[in-house]
Amino acid sequence: MQYVVSASHAVSAIPPATITLAVTFLSIFFGSLAAGLAGFAFSAIAGAMLFHRLAPIEAVPLLLACSITTQLLSITRLWGAMQWRLCIPYLIGGIAGIPVGASLLEGFSPHTFAVGFGIFLSCYSAYMLLQPPFAFNGGGRMAEIAAGFAGGITGGATAMPGAIPTIWCNLKGLSKIQQRAVIQPFILLMQLATMAYFSKLGILGSATWTTYLWCAPAVVAGTLLGLWLFERVDDGKFRRLVLLFLLISGATMIL
Repeated sequence: MQYVVSASHAVSAIPPATITLAVTFLSIFFGSLAAGLAGFAFSAIAGAMLFHRLAPIEAVPLLLACSITTQLLSITRLWGAMQWRLCIPYLIGGIAGIPVGASLLEGFSPHTFAVGFGIFLSCYSAYMLLQPPFAFNGGGRMAEIAAGFAGGITGGATAMPGAIPTIWCNLKGLSKIQQRAVIQPFILLMQLATMAYFSKLGILGSATWTTYLWCAPAVVAGTLLGLWLFERVDDGKFRRLVLLFLLISGATMIL
């Protein structure tokens, strides 16, 4: 009985700051693994745990910094496949959407927005997982700009700009390489733009960079493992993985 009490006391004696750092490290690793494998979903996977330990105004800048790193690693590894010019319409819409998302982060309930967006992602991905694969050939440039604009809003509010453009590429029936060739540059440039906008607003702080440096090994290890897995799945499995990550992303935003 004495042993049980002592063990319980030892566990309760762990400083809350240490628990927060451990949870942050693990969440960043699993988010990086998802991003290396699917090309997106870092913020949704990592944020699922991180938002329980940090306020959104602290978590979102950290997620952005880590996600930029994982995108740089992925693009370097897949450099020959990148299609920078094809992501221009998405960027035009996305940059216009960043201030809208940032205003939601500062003046609106991020939780309310995240829940609504999470319900949409969950319903869409669950429906698509039950349907046979198909390709939608309509939309054109205006649809790409609209998808980018929606991505800019979600990027500014939740550090997750890639979900809507990913959905659009998935609907178009693009292969795994074609999807990543467009989505990876979009996410990277959008998150760099969002980080610059946050810096202008004074949202970034020294604590963000201290935590980021501590989590850097988790970002590198998770991303490289995810890329290794990406190279070993075919297009059909990749499509299902993307939809699964969208479903997980939506579910974690609802909780």
